[in-house]
Amino acid sequence: MTDNRKEQERAELHRTIWGIANDLRGSVDGWDFKQYVLGMLFYRYISENLSNYINNNEHDVDGNVSFDYAKISDTEAEPTRKELVETKGFFILPSQLFENVHKKAAGDDNLNETLDAIFQSIENSAQGTASEENFKGLFADMDVNSNKLGSSVKRRNEKLVKLMDGIAEMKLGNFQDNTIDAFGDAYEYLMGMYASNAGKSGGEYFTPQEVSELLARITIVGKTEVNKVYDPACGSGSLLLKYAKILGKENVRDGFFGQEINLSTYNLCRINMFLHDIDYDKFDIANADTLIDPKHWDDEPFEAIVSNPPYSTKWAGDSNPLLINDLRFVPAGVLAPKSKADLAFIMHALSWLATNGTAAIVCFPGVMYRGGAERKIRKYLIDNNFIDCIIQLPSNLFFGTTIATCIMVLKKSKPENSTLFIDASKEFVKVTNSNKLTEDNIKKILDAFTTRKEEHYFSHVVKNSEIHDQDYNLSVTTYIEQEDTKEKIDIVALNAEIDQIVAKEQVLRDEIAKIILFFPKYQSKQIQRMTFEEITAQNIGGGTPSKSNPSYWHGNILWASVKDVVREGKFLNRTLDTITEKGLNNSSSNLVPRGWLIMCTRINPGLCSIANKEVAINQDLRGISFKPFVLTKFIYYYFQTLSLAGNGTTVKGISLKELNQLEIPIPPLPEQQRIVSILDRFDALCNNITKGLPAEIEARKKQYEYYRDKLLTFKELKK
Repeated sequence: MTDNRKEQERAELHRTIWGIANDLRGSVDGWDFKQYVLGMLFYRYISENLSNYINNNEHDVDGNVSFDYAKISDTEAEPTRKELVETKGFFILPSQLFENVHKKAAGDDNLNETLDAIFQSIENSAQGTASEENFKGLFADMDVNSNKLGSSVKRRNEKLVKLMDGIAEMKLGNFQDNTIDAFGDAYEYLMGMYASNAGKSGGEYFTPQEVSELLARITIVGKTEVNKVYDPACGSGSLLLKYAKILGKENVRDGFFGQEINLSTYNLCRINMFLHDIDYDKFDIANADTLIDPKHWDDEPFEAIVSNPPYSTKWAGDSNPLLINDLRFVPAGVLAPKSKADLAFIMHALSWLATNGTAAIVCFPGVMYRGGAERKIRKYLIDNNFIDCIIQLPSNLFFGTTIATCIMVLKKSKPENSTLFIDASKEFVKVTNSNKLTEDNIKKILDAFTTRKEEHYFSHVVKNSEIHDQDYNLSVTTYIEQEDTKEKIDIVALNAEIDQIVAKEQVLRDEIAKIILFFPKYQSKQIQRMTFEEITAQNIGGGTPSKSNPSYWHGNILWASVKDVVREGKFLNRTLDTITEKGLNNSSSNLVPRGWLIMCTRINPGLCSIANKEVAINQDLRGISFKPFVLTKFIYYYFQTLSLAGNGTTVKGISLKELNQLEIPIPPLPEQQRIVSILDRFDALCNNITKGLPAEIEARKKQYEYYRDKLLTFKELKK
């Protein structure tokens, strides 16, 4: 099945759950909401599962193709109760089926009582039978009479109707035929929505399905069937159920076994088994603390063990005198620290592992290198050649933690006295805010695990004697060199490049110094004063400008666009340098005889359109005519000397009278040209220095990093 189809199914499921969440928002908090959704989902599933079983039997065996269990009376169905309980483990009357209750739900004023009675009836149907323990308390977390659903019966029933509507709309088909673990995915999605407010520990979070698949596949390399699978901290059962997906439930010959300490999660795990069509006699899920009260002594050893136990959780440890003599922990000669039970789960899994089996356990990274009792346990595991492989996983794979966890793979019958290390920390794709293993990532890890081939920066087989020499440190980075992804710097070439940049900049600085040194000093007696005359749209009278209209002059102008003037406030302020010399008719002339200076008199002046050789000014703009003749660039430089900046984006206004009071000096054209040429040269030199600075700064950074790294790694420096 493709990743694309999986994502489509997930998206459909998530949209439906989100819709239900919106309907219930405000009345049921996230953690309780999860129980209601999954409980109702379970109710729908077992109703359809039972109906399909009965209908298929009637259609295929008895040839009654029109039979529909949902449409017969309870009286007609009652005689089949005993046979169905023996086969399916439970019984539901036709009137109690999800689809029939849903049809009447909106008009049932006592819907909460109806559902409560049905849930009790389903559990009671298994009472006194072989399936009793597997059905007992399955609906305990779905209290349809709780005030959390509403302060009155009417409000509670309104929420229950919306809940049933949402579950009925889920297009899931047969759960076992989906490419995704539909129930598990719903659980994971709900955890993602609400765990920040749930206050639950990391150990109860759902293991991502891709990680579950990797763990399961590691334990069945080369096998098409196993006797029993086991998870000592099974949570909602997603890890166990991966075997049903990969091998087929019939190829897990003696069933699925697990233990979970949390009662609500234990109930969810049993529900999950049913949702995946695992018959009640094919699974055994226990509710107790695995480390101090394991429930499957009569069922071990197990051929395949997988687990994602709670990280660094507390346990009794050496405060319980019975544990040091426990057969599971005795061989190591020491117990895991009371504050960190990680390696206690490892020892438990190893103890219950079959001689031909494999265990794959997710571990907190600290257990790979910490000292004390944990080092002694690692020593026992390595000296007795029980660790087959350590796999470093990417960070941010698991909900609720960004920690980069590891997988420890255990075997009791290894052909060689060595350990494989795999650095899969870069094997992921980023999805929203989390990382995810793809099918290709999983395949690469499994190929390395199966073949034990070494690959630079990725996999390495280490003799256990070498691990002894490293004081039993099992961190992957101790044995696999990390790829240096930094840019390789040729320091000789880099230094030469810096020398060239500096030399070029020095030439520019010398040129500037010459300009300053020989800056002309003169006093012109021929200086005239520029005068201004205002021309407004009203003066012009509107219409299209033309050469025949004396109010217009067509030629080169010093101008700024409306965007420059208003949105960026660049005209007549300190950033006048953004205004450039421009000719309307693209002529080469740079003289402005009685030209126009266009400026704004309002914040939103409207449109100033300049097309071909014409200038149109609306009523919110002013044209300023000035004389005598002047070089465009001269007046451009002169306006840069004025301090006319306003506040914020507002351009400070200046009246015609104020303009005339400026008494702008206009020397003869030759002197204008000389001044402009000097300023042009000065400006160009400064710009060229500015352009060279970023290149020098970047080169200096590389130079610094090179010498810093060499000095701190004590490697020989290139001259």
